[in-house]
This record gives sequence, structure tokens and C-alpha cells, in this order.
Amino acid sequence: MELLWLIAKCILIGVIWSALLIPVIFNQGGVIKYLLTVSLTAALCFFFRNYNALINTMTLIALVALVIAFISSMAVFEKESKVKSKVIAFSCVIAGLSYLVTVLFFSSVHIL
Repeated sequence: MELLWLIAKCILIGVIWSALLIPVIFNQGGVIKYLLTVSLTAALCFFFRNYNALINTMTLIALVALVIAFISSMAVFEKESKVKSKVIAFSCVIAGLSYLVTVLFFSSVHIL
């Protein structure tokens, strides 16, 4: 039962990160691309489950960045809807990855 709960959590993390990665990686989304990205992200999350605190914090930072980027993009990119989704997704991915780089390479920095 605990293994199923862990797999469900990894799939949820995969869904969140796939929604952020699809506009950044691909020009157009699709069901196959989404399922492939979800399964790959969930598998990576499962294999790196020893780093669950880091993965959870990266996901939280990416979701906070999503809210901030969406609110700020409403003011900056009013008419460019196609560009806006790519900018929002890219800023969320960069926010999560920048936290990863900060924690892994600069151990003296404690953000949260």
C-alpha cells in the first residue's frame, strides 16, 4: 500500500512538471507527448525518491513562480497569448531549476 501511495505521489509530481515542461520543450502539445512526459517525470521522481524534500521544494517554488508569472504576465503581455504561455512555463521551470542548482552547488545558502 505504501508503494502505491509513493507511485501516486510521483505521478502527481509528474503531472505538475509535465504541465510546465510541455510548452518549454515542444512547440505543440499532444496526448502522446503529455503521457510520455508525465511517465518520464514520474519515473525520475520515483528513482530519485531519496531527494524527496528537494523535489517537493522545487515543485512548490515552481508553482509559486507560476502564480507570480501569470499575474505579472497579465500586465506585460496583454495581446501576445502564444508567447505568454511559453514565458510563464519557462519562468517556472527556471525557478525550480535555479533552486536545484543553488542547493546542490552552494550548500551554505539556505533559501527555505
